[in-house]
Amino acid sequence: MKKIILLFGCFLLLTAGMIQAEEEDGGYAGAFLRLPLQPRAAAMGGAYIGLSDDAAGQMFNPAGLTAVTSFDFSSAYRVMKLDRTLGYISVIIPTRLQSSLGISWIYAGSGDVARRTNSGNLSGGAISSDNHAFSVTFAKQFLPVLGAGARLNYYLKSFDDINANSIGVNLGVMISVDSLFEYGSMEERPVNDIKVGVILQNLAAKYSWEKENAGLQTDTDDEFPVEFGLGLSFRTLYRTLLFNIDGRKNSKQAFVFRAGSEYRVHKNVDLRAGVDDGNLTAGLGFRIPIGKNLMFIDYAFSMDRADEGDDHIFGLSFRL
Repeated sequence: MKKIILLFGCFLLLTAGMIQAEEEDGGYAGAFLRLPLQPRAAAMGGAYIGLSDDAAGQMFNPAGLTAVTSFDFSSAYRVMKLDRTLGYISVIIPTRLQSSLGISWIYAGSGDVARRTNSGNLSGGAISSDNHAFSVTFAKQFLPVLGAGARLNYYLKSFDDINANSIGVNLGVMISVDSLFEYGSMEERPVNDIKVGVILQNLAAKYSWEKENAGLQTDTDDEFPVEFGLGLSFRTLYRTLLFNIDGRKNSKQAFVFRAGSEYRVHKNVDLRAGVDDGNLTAGLGFRIPIGKNLMFIDYAFSMDRADEGDDHIFGLSFRL
């Protein structure tokens, strides 16, 4: 089993080094969805496809929601430079027969930009851009080794007085590798909780800009890049140390490699670090018991990318 993990990690590392960035690697529809938003996931470099065992699973791998066995309310906000905002709210409700239902809202805004003429002179007023993603996620554990999930998204974008919307689908599978082997007790194993996640995102999603309301000469479709992702997670040192490795590739941009880890320094305190496509990340999380319930306070830091400034992500969640 150790060889499987080692080979998987080497494959992702080699692939990341061999695949070159494509010429067209700029922003596309749904770009705000590619920024890790939940602080636990962001602190581990956004490597979360093979874990996704909390509210962030709705954004990374919907199949991971089968690990949520109690009511969960989560929220997060990413503090960004250039007057940008990014935040989310989610609710997860466990349902019957090892399944879970999730509802979430992600908001992204760019703030106001002064309106100018073609010659660059101020013309009065301001232009702003807002993005919303409303989602419903369902996940079910079909076998001890296999869980699957789907996320239905409704996207809404406004730019100045122009609006566009779309519906998209994200699919995910989670494979519990441990279930394929029978050897010793779980606590005696040097490596535990081995999971492999697979995702396919942004199916059928595109913004349709009509010339009547966008001032265009022709109708234009702005497609979301379809993305494929593969991830691995496992625990060691008596489950105190967690490792995650992800590889992602979409239809319009270059391959992205992410990796991260989480170390439990105390039963209620976790330290995290990772690398997100070459950018270092870090953070920590606290669990606070409140009677029979739990409150989670999480923080993540992401280094400056493309001279945009460092980002700080804060999260608060309750598990009842």
